[in-house]
Amino acid sequence: MKKLSSDEMKSIKAGGISAFGIALITSILSFAAGLLDGYTRPYKCR
Repeated sequence: MKKLSSDEMKSIKAGGISAFGIALITSILSFAAGLLDGYTRPYKCR
């Protein structure tokens, strides 16, 4: 088993998703839900 140096450990990329990625996916899903809701139940301005 090889012991990794500090530089080698910093260069390892994990398979996780960033907070920006989660926010982007959430905003797209929210927009799509609002679009679908507006299309299926259109309300007129009061």
